[in-house]
Amino acid sequence: MKKIILLLLLAVNLFHLKPVLPQNQSGSFTVTGAGYSTAVVNDYQCVGLNPANLGWKAGKHLMNVGFGEENISIYSEPLKRTLVNELFSSSVNFTAEEKEIAVQNFTGTKLQFEGEVMGIGVSYQDERIGGFGFAIKERLMWDSYFNKYSADILFNGYNSDYFELVVDSVTGDTTGVAIDPQLVTDLFEDSRLEMSWFREYNLSYGRKIYGNEKFSIFGGIGIKYIKGYSVFNYAYKDGVINAFSALNPMLSVDYDTYSPSEIENNDYQSVGSGWGLDFGLSALLLDKIRIGLALNDFGQIKWNGNVYEGEDATLNNIESSGMDNYNIFLLDDNVAFDNLKWGGWEGLESKTTKLPMNIRFGGAYLLKNKYEFGTELYIPANDVPGSYDKLIFGIGTRITPVKWFRGSIGVVTGGATGTNIPMGISFFPFNNSSFKWEIGLSVRDITTYFSQNKPTVSLAIGLLRFSFGAVE
Repeated sequence: MKKIILLLLLAVNLFHLKPVLPQNQSGSFTVTGAGYSTAVVNDYQCVGLNPANLGWKAGKHLMNVGFGEENISIYSEPLKRTLVNELFSSSVNFTAEEKEIAVQNFTGTKLQFEGEVMGIGVSYQDERIGGFGFAIKERLMWDSYFNKYSADILFNGYNSDYFELVVDSVTGDTTGVAIDPQLVTDLFEDSRLEMSWFREYNLSYGRKIYGNEKFSIFGGIGIKYIKGYSVFNYAYKDGVINAFSALNPMLSVDYDTYSPSEIENNDYQSVGSGWGLDFGLSALLLDKIRIGLALNDFGQIKWNGNVYEGEDATLNNIESSGMDNYNIFLLDDNVAFDNLKWGGWEGLESKTTKLPMNIRFGGAYLLKNKYEFGTELYIPANDVPGSYDKLIFGIGTRITPVKWFRGSIGVVTGGATGTNIPMGISFFPFNNSSFKWEIGLSVRDITTYFSQNKPTVSLAIGLLRFSFGAVE
């Protein structure tokens, strides 16, 4: 986990998580700053978004290839913008007073972290045979919300007010003991902590289905193989517990009970596999209006390594002093999990979860090849780790005043993360009929520069995106 989070945060570290740094609904740095994507994103960048767009070319090149494109974001209600960097730092050791401040900050607040790294993307598009695209992407999403009891125990451990008695054993271990223990479903009502981490290998195809001088329709499909690296879900709602996990063995988390799927090593490896499908349609009207509709991430992952399911139980005691800093993402320290193994646990041979399926609908108007105005509607179709809380709506524009520069700006709202104003820029050091090189970056909320509360700290970046192969 530490390795993949460091990879996902490479670009953030370069900028020290300052103001340049939620919605990862675009997944492409070229359109992140505009706030819409479904109708316009093209070549390998439409893989996983709308495969129908492989059926037409945005430029005059047959092939496109990109490496190491990153898209990361953090939406933080617990911490102000100037403190977001502390989510990834272990250098701080809280005092008792600072722990109480941390409890207050995390009580009743949402923290959402997303990361997507595309290792490689490549596409070939020919109007006669259609377009092919392939991409390898690493996807991670964290979402948490704590009530006052779960936040208190997370940071204070056995010093939490919940434990009336603190006992020191002869071996030097300290234990917090609850004299009147409660069921975790009652104690942690409305608390939620979930994470999804997997890698997808997506092969997509799109082509024209029908077309004349005024109207064209394109269709596409994407097929992906999924390797799951970790998943967990702790949710307590209306007296019901929904808890399960399948964690990478490198995290070395011990649930103190046997599981038939237990992996007896601490190696970095996948703990599940699955499949997924993407479906897309797009249309072009009068060479000016583009419309796109897509259903993505229809599929599932079967987790078969280190699988456990949570049960309701009383919380009797705990042997941890709680977290000493805000770094709750560094899971291989195990501090967070020592505090979050609430309730009983039963080992399973396997568990199947759905992919975070979503529906996208968007449109765009093209004006003189220099101006583009678009809109987007993103609808989460299920409630699983990795999915958004609510629908997302975006509107924006991309402008290309000269052949070597493009700018974008938009407004995005929804997803339970408020309203953001994304912005982006792209440069083209080379841009001719045989070769194009694009460099760009985007942020999901420019207002983060000017506001401290509830910041959306984000960065989408691509430095190695190339197009070549002239169309005769």
